[in-house]
Amino acid sequence: MQRVAALFAVVLALISGLVPAAHGAEPIRGYIYDEIGGGRAGALHDLAIVIDVAKNWVEIQRKADARIGSMDGDFGSKYEDCGNEAFYCLTGPLEIVIPKAMPMKQWKYHGLSCQSVAQPGSDAYRITCRSPKYRGRPTFTYSLSRGVLSIDSSPVAGGYRYELRGEHGLFSLGSNP
Repeated sequence: MQRVAALFAVVLALISGLVPAAHGAEPIRGYIYDEIGGGRAGALHDLAIVIDVAKNWVEIQRKADARIGSMDGDFGSKYEDCGNEAFYCLTGPLEIVIPKAMPMKQWKYHGLSCQSVAQPGSDAYRITCRSPKYRGRPTFTYSLSRGVLSIDSSPVAGGYRYELRGEHGLFSLGSNP
């Protein structure tokens, strides 16, 4: 009986090593935001913002080829994680600052001055910031439950609108860079 139990344990260990972990147990590798319209900057370019959290890298890729881990192009750069116990924060090519104690109407952190407006019928907020480093106004939509849903203006992508591909984005519960 002990031999059968030992054999069963070995078989179980081998099987569990071959079967991939459940999706919820996988670490977050990054996020993809697809360009969805010309916005105020002009025509659609069929691009995506790809954020690789393992490498702290943001890159613009063609939407059809966009994938995390393929960061070898000339259209990207490192971002700085400037977050702390009070703020989620990524600066550089993104310029995103969100208080962890949302909702807040106005805040200043890491050189950015931001304000938010609640979106009717949801837990989302439209956030617009001013940055001394970026001529435009970093703008994005943040959901308390799903994280950053859209990026509407950023140094990496100009004034084009990008929406989250997938269910959970940057700074969603339990999946922060």
